[in-house]
Amino acid sequence: MVQYVEKYKQNIAIEMRKRGLSYSEIENRLHVPKSTLSFWLKKIKLTQEQIKKLNDKRVKTAKANALRKTSKTSKLIEEIKSTSSLDIKKISKKELWLTGIVLYWKNGNKSDLKKGVHFSSSNPDMIRLFLKWLKEVGGVRDDEIRFDIFAGKNKKNLVDKVNSYWSRATGFPKSCFRCIYFQKSKNSGFLRVKVAQSSMLARQIAGWIEGFKKINNL
Repeated sequence: MVQYVEKYKQNIAIEMRKRGLSYSEIENRLHVPKSTLSFWLKKIKLTQEQIKKLNDKRVKTAKANALRKTSKTSKLIEEIKSTSSLDIKKISKKELWLTGIVLYWKNGNKSDLKKGVHFSSSNPDMIRLFLKWLKEVGGVRDDEIRFDIFAGKNKKNLVDKVNSYWSRATGFPKSCFRCIYFQKSKNSGFLRVKVAQSSMLARQIAGWIEGFKKINNL
């Protein structure tokens, strides 16, 4: 009886293979291991058209699997980001102070003390964080803050566009962004924040950075 069932499945497998079905499709329908199918079907020759259809099907399946994997990974990343964001509670003034020190240090302005406090970035989030730091830690007033825009290309309609962009990003009126410098480089540009008459604050920041480095053995 067992041999009859096996022979029956073998005949069906041969017919399915002759119709151009893949080993995986036959395995899923007959529940026969691929090693057995390989032995049964090794003499079955497929037409070029059948081979092409199987190859196309493999490529399509591979793409679908890749998309599912990408989607699954994206969902996992979003879950991690959402969960980890909850780890950040209310930032104390001291934590903001330390954050600003590292941010300013990374910006590479420490050695330029005579020019006062200045910070450059193309990232509006970094700009907003630095402005928050200036006001809450440095005690800097809005009327002491100056801006320079460095734009990537000189276009007639660019002035109002970049003014509006940085005005929205910082919450400062467009009248504060009158100084625009056009660059020959292909980068998209950035904003420089300056504090008027701030050489003493710049020296204080330099001292904080040195203290931070010393306490961390850097």
